[in-house]
Amino acid sequence: MYYCTGHAGRPQDWGRGTHECAMPLGPAIGHMRLVRPASCLMWGRLATCGRVALGLPTSLPMPPRPSATRPQDTILPHKYSGISHAGKPSDIADECVSHRPRDLVAHALLRGASRLIGTPGCLALLLPLAALAQHHPNYEDDVRPIFARRCFTCHSAAEMRSGLNLETFAGVLKGGGSGEAVIPGRPASSLLYKAVAHEGDGVPRMPLGGSKIPDAEILVIRDWIQLGLLETAASVPKGPAAPSLDYKPSDLNRPTGAPAMPAALAPVALPAPSRAGPVTALAASPWAPLVAVSGHERIYLYDLARRIPLGELAFPEGIPYVLRFSRNGAILLAGGGKGVQVGKVVLFDVKTGARLATIGEEMDIVLAADISPDGKLVALGGPGKLVKVFSVADGKLLYQIKRHTDWITALEFSPDGARLATADRSGGILLWDAATGGTFSTLAEHKDSVTSLSWRGDSQLLASASEDGQIIVWNANDGFPVATIAKAHQPKPAAGTYGAPPSGVLSVQFAADGRLVSVGRDSTVRVWSTDGKSKSASPANAALLTKVAVSFDGKIAIAGDYLGNLILWDGSKAVTVAAQMWMAVKAPA
Repeated sequence: MYYCTGHAGRPQDWGRGTHECAMPLGPAIGHMRLVRPASCLMWGRLATCGRVALGLPTSLPMPPRPSATRPQDTILPHKYSGISHAGKPSDIADECVSHRPRDLVAHALLRGASRLIGTPGCLALLLPLAALAQHHPNYEDDVRPIFARRCFTCHSAAEMRSGLNLETFAGVLKGGGSGEAVIPGRPASSLLYKAVAHEGDGVPRMPLGGSKIPDAEILVIRDWIQLGLLETAASVPKGPAAPSLDYKPSDLNRPTGAPAMPAALAPVALPAPSRAGPVTALAASPWAPLVAVSGHERIYLYDLARRIPLGELAFPEGIPYVLRFSRNGAILLAGGGKGVQVGKVVLFDVKTGARLATIGEEMDIVLAADISPDGKLVALGGPGKLVKVFSVADGKLLYQIKRHTDWITALEFSPDGARLATADRSGGILLWDAATGGTFSTLAEHKDSVTSLSWRGDSQLLASASEDGQIIVWNANDGFPVATIAKAHQPKPAAGTYGAPPSGVLSVQFAADGRLVSVGRDSTVRVWSTDGKSKSASPANAALLTKVAVSFDGKIAIAGDYLGNLILWDGSKAVTVAAQMWMAVKAPA
């Protein structure tokens, strides 16, 4: 077992060996179990003998009591520990070991393990210790103490406001007057999590009348729900398992030969615009350093590796409002038109710039469009509130979707081609069978216009961005959110103004490595992990950022702004490519 030799500067039975604590602290390690003393008031700062903690023989006598101890730690000199604490140098001959229980394992793995390999009994414990390092929160050890500090005043057996008792595990599962409090694996849909995280419209903010609880405690509650509502460390997770947030890029849809890049494009015989307009559409090739940018009656192509323009493609139909490369990078789709006049989708050959097909005869602009991974289908939508799916081979309408009640603002085929995601100006998102148009599921969380949709490369997760300020990552198999980023792009109020400015997210994109990249009304490029943790953010741009794309290798986020510029963000440095580079451009010789 693990033993406690004293805590909070109050050594117990020092010099006479260790005393066994009576209360379980965590999961079993091999044949041992980490335990917590029932009398410990500050168990989070237990001191543990290095040899006992690592499962080594404990026949050596304990050292004499030291002359002084720090109030926050009990210090135990011990040989052969090989563990250091808070930056102390590790000394294998004689070292002071002072650890919180979880820190002990981390230090053992990171610094002590290599020195202890030759120590009897240690090698067999390295694998169990690694397993413990991946701690899964459970109700008894991690969540109930938070509830006791923050919630029992109003939600215990003695005081069950709204019929909710958080004092017992069974009470949490039972829920209250508003229904279920927690849904296994679904923190973003769990009323309890939304209440303590202050997320969602119409959800009461808890603690009622008090300040928001610390983010670290919210994270524990979120992870506890996400990982299946464990009651104890030995419990089995409840509910369906959510798809793994870990992701490894695959070769799905990779071209057989060299990725397509433009070569000797014909000049565009259209009048050059007198000034640059906002970037209304932006796309990056999934396999090559190539970016497509919208212009007035044209599309600009840019070499991201050499940082030079490559030419233009004519789009006399009007302004492109959507640009997408096919999944193999060989075709560029452009959709747009002229307001209340015409809307079309055009397919271009990336290498030659030749028009391959013109699809649709809309009476208004095309706002959303995509081509299926096999290149056989094109879906489009716009102010007409209909999603139309056409055959690329002959341009015939195969089916149309009429369930949306507002403008179609985003749509995208899944990378495996099985599903089509569509979204509208009222916040509705629907998943369809791409081949037949049959309904898969409805994704209902957004409260304002959905501006962007993006599938992860394995077709398991779908990201959506909205003017309500949220980025939501959905489990495409059951339609539940697996992560929600609230107020993802909250601007700072201007001096002398009152109230919070709009915090909409204008564009989101999955990178090839599974991270998310977004832009919004705070005029920054932001990079997120799949579970919604911020990884980096660019400095605020002078003009509003309107669209975002990600380079094929995931190393550069490309954003377009309201003045027609491109901003390239690599996670540490932002480079602006001025709009003048797209004006009157000529293809390189």
